[in-house]
Amino acid sequence: MDFVRLDLKRNRAWPWPEDSWGLDSMYGPDGWCRSCGIPLHEQTGPLTLQARGMSPVQGAWVPNWRFDTICVESTLGARLSNVYRLEMRPIAWYRNVKGQALQIVVPTVEPAWFDSDALRRAAVARHGTAGQDCPECGVWRWMPLSSKQLPPVRSSKRWDDYDVVASPEWFGDGAQSYHEVFVRRALAHAIASASPKDFKVTEISQWSAVS
Repeated sequence: MDFVRLDLKRNRAWPWPEDSWGLDSMYGPDGWCRSCGIPLHEQTGPLTLQARGMSPVQGAWVPNWRFDTICVESTLGARLSNVYRLEMRPIAWYRNVKGQALQIVVPTVEPAWFDSDALRRAAVARHGTAGQDCPECGVWRWMPLSSKQLPPVRSSKRWDDYDVVASPEWFGDGAQSYHEVFVRRALAHAIASASPKDFKVTEISQWSAVS
């Protein structure tokens, strides 16, 4: 498959409101689980970023706390959207505007990317436990795993319709929840080239049989 990981070298910018890790702005006060941080419906509002600790917008980056969210400066976003199949939303700023920027909306693509037994073994080996059902919303989250700890990836023909994809599986612990995100190779290199201090392109070393 022609997909790779776009691994982070750093995070830039802090979402607002801080007490919701930016989720109130994106999903509404009642649109996300207060126990695990998983959204309860599709995104309805903008990702809102604070100017604190953020230089004027340039290139692409991932904000703190929202680790499966890719942001791009608007001119770069326009260039990318002319070439790749991307849905983008304008980013809002709390108080001081640092520049025009866009959020790449990453679609969740089923079926499951990972064999559940293999994920369970990997998570237990790393953490001593596989994960848990959230007591509030009931969604299962796997414990966080690095790219080297994840089992082989199972892609499907549905991936052919996208240039960036998010796993249906949720990962995380405490209030942190995230999807695994893979990016088509050419797009990943375009983003990493625009922001070499923020990203590096990493091969997905293990693929299982394509379903």
